Amino acid sequence: MELTDEQAQAIIDDIVSKIEVIIDDPCDGDYSDFECYEDEAGRCYNHGSHSIKSVFEEICIDGLPGIPANDSDICITASYAVDMSFHDDYDPGDYWTPPSGGIELDEVVARVSEIEIEISVLNHETDDYENVEVSEMQKQLIVEKVNEKICPTSKRHVA
Repeated sequence: MELTDEQAQAIIDDIVSKIEVIIDDPCDGDYSDFECYEDEAGRCYNHGSHSIKSVFEEICIDGLPGIPANDSDICITASYAVDMSFHDDYDPGDYWTPPSGGIELDEVVARVSEIEIEISVLNHETDDYENVEVSEMQKQLIVEKVNEKICPTSKRHVA
């Protein structure tokens, strides 16, 4: 049994949808680590960059086209990285206006680096699980297609 084009497209679509959520808010709203970058002389810069590397572990857990979720064991993971540039939009205020500001993301770039796919499907005739064959070339093609879809949108200026 081999991975079909329709199943590969479902994997691509699910990864793209998950990474778009990360691009929209890469730190889940917590930018506290970004507030002040100091150099060796103790000067504080109000801009910088930050990277996040992580893994999506729940890709297509609801099943794939042609493979019922109840009769399969699907384990698909994708390693990804997100690079961000930012500035601190701080306004010290004046007598009438309190200080305000916070971190503003200038650019967010995301990419998938690797994907692992393990799929077993129950064969009702033999009552055994059969593995779905996924070649390294198919995995690389999936990574390339995901990156093609997210790169034009992920290099967006957020501010």
